[in-house]
This record gives sequence, structure tokens and C-alpha cells, in this order.
Amino acid sequence: MPKSINWPQEFYKEIINEEVKSLKVAIRPGTLYADTNYFRKNDIVDIRVNHKIVRKALIYHDMLVGQINELPENITDLFKAEYKSQKLIAEFLKKTYNKHVDENTMVTIIPYLNLPLQKEVNVDDPHL
Repeated sequence: MPKSINWPQEFYKEIINEEVKSLKVAIRPGTLYADTNYFRKNDIVDIRVNHKIVRKALIYHDMLVGQINELPENITDLFKAEYKSQKLIAEFLKKTYNKHVDENTMVTIIPYLNLPLQKEVNVDDPHL
């Protein structure tokens, strides 16, 4: 099964309307993805919403690690539309992962480029 970046349902419309080859970032709490080099530059991954494939993406760059309060604006601007500040990203991660997250939390940044939408890619994950 291909690697994937999963987003909550609230982002479905935004993700399908994002431009092809638009640079985006996924931000995840902790450093496990980076520590294990899970996503590698040039990997093709599934972008999922609520575990259903919506589109493909290309991992654009090696993952980065840092504290939320150290994220520069050029990184936060690549996150989802309603969460483009350090404080809002911390709130999103806390809500989504049901963990203690604040602006000092270490995170992994996963830069990716959206690839064209494909017809009939909304396939349920057989592992759920």
C-alpha cells in the first residue's frame, strides 16, 4: 500500500480545489516521520481525506523538524487555509491528534506538490 498523508474531512473541498503542482505542507506532531525517514524526496504518495484517496502528491523536499513557534511564515502559509499561523497550527494538531500540543511542541514538516486529480480514485482503505 502506498504511503499517504491523511487529512480530516473538513479539508475535502480545499484539497480537491488546490492547484496542480501547488506546494503544500503537512505538519505532524513529533519527529517520528523524520526519525524514520518515512517520507523521502520524490516519493509519490496518496493524499487522503478521512482515509479515502483524493489525489496523488509528490514529496517535494526532505522533511524538516522544528518547534511550532519557530515555523517561519513561508512554511505556515503553505498549510491549510484556516490554519496559517503558529497558534492555529498548534490548535489544529491538539484537536486532531487529541494530544497536548502547544507552540513549543516539536513537529515534522512534510513538503509536497499536488499532482493532477484522477477520476475514480476515491477508494476506501481496505485496512479500516
